[in-house]
Amino acid sequence: MTTTPINLLSEEQLAEISSGKHWSFHGGIHPQENKQQSSKAIIKDAGIPPFLVIAVEQKGESPLLLVNIGDSVLKGQALTKATDVMVVQNASSSGTVTAIEKRTDLHPSGLPVLSVVIATDGLDRSVEYSRCADYKAQTNTQLIEKIQNAGIIGLGGAGFPTHLKLAHYAAIKLLIINAVECEPYITADDRLMQEHGDEIIDGITVLQHILKPQLIVIAIEDNKPDAIAAIKRALQKKQSSQSANIIIRTIATHYPSGSEKQLIEIITGQQTPIGKHPSELGIVMHNVGTVFAIKEAIIDGKPLTSRIVTLTGEAFRKKGNVSVRIGTPIQYLLDKYEFTPTASQKLIIGGPMMGFSITHGDVPVTKTCNCIVAPTLQEMPESPPEMPCIRCGECAEVCPAQLLPQQLLWYANSKDNSKLDEYNLSSCIECGACAFVCPSHIPLVQYYRIAKAEISSAKQQAEKAEIARIRFEHRAARLQQAKLDRQVKHKQAAEKRKQQLQETNGGEDLIAAAIARAKAKKQATADPSDAPADNKKDAVAAAIARAKAKKQAAAEHSDAPADNKKDAVAAAIARAKAKKQAAAEHSDAPADNKKDAVAAAIARAKAKKQQALESTQINTEINPENSAAIAARKARKEQARLHKRQDLPAQIIDTTIAEPQTIDTTIKASDDKKTKIAAAIAKAKAKKIAQKDQ
Repeated sequence: MTTTPINLLSEEQLAEISSGKHWSFHGGIHPQENKQQSSKAIIKDAGIPPFLVIAVEQKGESPLLLVNIGDSVLKGQALTKATDVMVVQNASSSGTVTAIEKRTDLHPSGLPVLSVVIATDGLDRSVEYSRCADYKAQTNTQLIEKIQNAGIIGLGGAGFPTHLKLAHYAAIKLLIINAVECEPYITADDRLMQEHGDEIIDGITVLQHILKPQLIVIAIEDNKPDAIAAIKRALQKKQSSQSANIIIRTIATHYPSGSEKQLIEIITGQQTPIGKHPSELGIVMHNVGTVFAIKEAIIDGKPLTSRIVTLTGEAFRKKGNVSVRIGTPIQYLLDKYEFTPTASQKLIIGGPMMGFSITHGDVPVTKTCNCIVAPTLQEMPESPPEMPCIRCGECAEVCPAQLLPQQLLWYANSKDNSKLDEYNLSSCIECGACAFVCPSHIPLVQYYRIAKAEISSAKQQAEKAEIARIRFEHRAARLQQAKLDRQVKHKQAAEKRKQQLQETNGGEDLIAAAIARAKAKKQATADPSDAPADNKKDAVAAAIARAKAKKQAAAEHSDAPADNKKDAVAAAIARAKAKKQAAAEHSDAPADNKKDAVAAAIARAKAKKQQALESTQINTEINPENSAAIAARKARKEQARLHKRQDLPAQIIDTTIAEPQTIDTTIKASDDKKTKIAAAIAKAKAKKIAQKDQ
């Protein structure tokens, strides 16, 4: 990403800075320092823990891993591959990779991140480091790439990748080395300057070669006299033409003077505009610990595998600053330096002002962990209960960013993101000065952190939605363009075919002519074939009409046997009903009921048979050729049924019917026999019932 430098610093301002003039910033506080607990002891090696948990995921991005489970690794070996914005993660000691999984990270969110777990072998074997005899012979790009491969980030707490800060090396006028360390309890940078002043000056000369600034300022608070003296001695040893523009600036102890924007204002008198990075102003700032890591990476060839951590607080029996390997479990440090927890014990990572608390030691030390505070309850009492805001305005008086904390609190509670943006919540550096002076004991910084996280999540969702919308629109445009291309292609093909036909056949379309001939032939063959079908349909319709007319005439004027039979059946049914009614009134004999049921069944059978005869008559008129066969088949079926149900002799079933005229005779004979049989059955049942009654 390229930016356009604003270069707020003029030559006159640089001259004022060189002369020793300094400025101040708005607000700020003076909390109790408590630095004497750890500032007097020299830096010691914390040792090799049984295992290391090295987080390789950065800013939510998963890197390309270079190791697998079961691989043996050496100290300094690369575990991941560098990308544009991500640095390389290196092994902190030798051992075997036992797991690659998500583990809880040392972060206020407590979310798990992808990590490489290494079971150490205790030998601390390292890769062969290649020292650089003359780094000035290399280009800036090569040096910045080495810094990225060494895994160096800002060790002051922010964790911003160092190679990204150095990428804008053009038009840099001022380089500031941040050695202020204003947070209470922390003395890691203080001891580092006291013991490694020469290496820090070497790291500054490397940055001077890359950035080529007009002025370099080493800013140290006046509460570190030993560190100031050590840096002055180291600078005097490096007397050269290049060290002429390096000055040491002692500033007043005033929290949060170590914050980037506030320190720039102290050194230059200029405020960093909202939304601008210092590199856009011609200014680059690096922490003193980062400078020491750059020296080791460029001159000694060592990647960043450990850092200085302050162990302090009355709950530690052994206090001081230790060199801790990245990925060391915090519980290992607590056990080794005799941590004795008390009731309601707190563990603070970073410092009491800008740090955060953890509830257990099952998290690893990261590159941004510069201090572990374990205070007793007497040393750091519990905060009183939160009370409503009284609008005293103390928080606004001490805010170094000149914000309105009470307004931000209300909008954070109401989740009014537009108002939070209007009141510049993003400019809050989370220094904790507002909460420190609040008489209502409101944890303002916690509310701001939650609001920032919600705003960031909402922005990410909006960005994803916008990306999805753009992708959808591009896809729709591609489909539309593809459709237009196909239409043009088909049109061109048709024109080309037409031109070819004109050239070969005199303009006649042979395909269209063939299709037309085929359609005409099909039409011609279809017309004659429809006549027989129409004649057959007409004949069937006429036969049905004649049958219906005949049936109607028979119903009105004829004495057809069918009507007589119907009348007889109806009369029989009426007599049966009357007899049943009389029996129901004067007698309880069940015989009449059974007789009536038999009579009704016989009547239904006759009616069904009559319908069959009428249907046969209609079929005969419609198709005389097949009527005889149909009638014969029905007669055989009826006789077989009667034979089966009434045990009739087999001779009744005539399997060969030569003439259609015999159908009526056979059916009538069958009806007479059926009637006689039914009457006999009814008489037998009546006689049996009468005998039973007697």
